Parts: sequence; C-alpha cells; structure tokens
Amino acid sequence: MDATKATQIRLLILEAADAIERAHAIVSSLDSDDQVLLSASLDEISLAIHAKLLQQFYLSYPGFEEEGQVWHGLRM
Repeated sequence: MDATKATQIRLLILEAADAIERAHAIVSSLDSDDQVLLSASLDEISLAIHAKLLQQFYLSYPGFEEEGQVWHGLRM
C-alpha cells in the first residue's frame, strides 16, 4: 500500500472513531433505558475500532506512526 492510501484509510478510521465518540456523548444525555441499550453497542464498536482495526493497521504498517504520520520516511 502506498503512503497516500495508508493516510486515507487511517483518516477514515479515525473519523469513524470520532463519530462514535460524538454519538456516545449524545447517548449519555438520553433516558437510562436508551442509554443502556445504545451505550453497549457503541462501546463494542469503539473497542473494535481501537483495539482491533487501528491496532492491526499499525502492526501491519509499523513505519506509519500515529502522531507524526510518518510512513517509510515520508511525513504526511
């Protein structure tokens, strides 16, 4: 995978994670029953994004650093 595609994929994954966090913030303002129902699902999605998808991405592309966005010596 080239650096451009890796950057695009990473950004889309991070945007999805941000959207889940924003949804979670809204859900926290709902009634208790709705909170319980939706929070559990959002937690599962968030865990899958962070613990599985992003972790696998960084393991597969170790030269692509999270903070500096460096990939094979190229700063994005």
